[in-house]
Amino acid sequence: MDTYTAADVARYLQTSTPRVVRAAKRLGFDAQANGRLALTGRMVDRLREELGRTPRVSGLDATEVKVLAALARSPFGLSSARVVAGQAGVSPTAASRALKTLERKDLVRREDAVIPAGRARAVQLLHANRRAERWLELAPILARTLPARLPHETPQEVPPRLRHLFWNTAPTQLNVSRGGPYIARRLLSTMDFDGLAWGAANLRPADWERAAQARGLDDSVRALAHNLARGGESDGAWTER
Repeated sequence: MDTYTAADVARYLQTSTPRVVRAAKRLGFDAQANGRLALTGRMVDRLREELGRTPRVSGLDATEVKVLAALARSPFGLSSARVVAGQAGVSPTAASRALKTLERKDLVRREDAVIPAGRARAVQLLHANRRAERWLELAPILARTLPARLPHETPQEVPPRLRHLFWNTAPTQLNVSRGGPYIARRLLSTMDFDGLAWGAANLRPADWERAAQARGLDDSVRALAHNLARGGESDGAWTER
């Protein structure tokens, strides 16, 4: 079985070796070879989920790359720096600072919009500027960026801003761990873009797969459910790239 050192994994994830070592210990990966960590492919997959992966981009720091990647994954925009922070796996303060810098670099734009957050609410949606001069260079790099998993920030229930989509739903069905398949079905039936973006980040692959089995779904919606399920799964055992 192939194994990898902490330094190998650090190079792959574009992070520091001490950060990989700390995460490995936190996850209970104490396999040793000659006094050094010897990590299997599945351990590396789990570390990738825990730490994320942030490729280096000329002219951007790591936080700016994470924030821009989060916006690139959200073609309909995100409604605030706090929402961006949750998608990017950074703090709201860091996200706000990065957004200001990215706007100055013409990589982020704002758009006035009205969203149904329980009631009609005027917001400024944040978008990646796909017309930027550097976009063709940046897009494939941003696609390889993976946010760090933040379990302590994963909500246990559907957030208040999306409750209007579940107006006739019992409160017990809004619990993510118990009502995941139901929540996924409702999001697919409403095709609310903010709801789908939230569900992609917070529901399990199994929730989307079960939702895909619902009767009466259009083929394109069923395909979307399968794609969302695949998006939440690990890519399989890692081999060094």
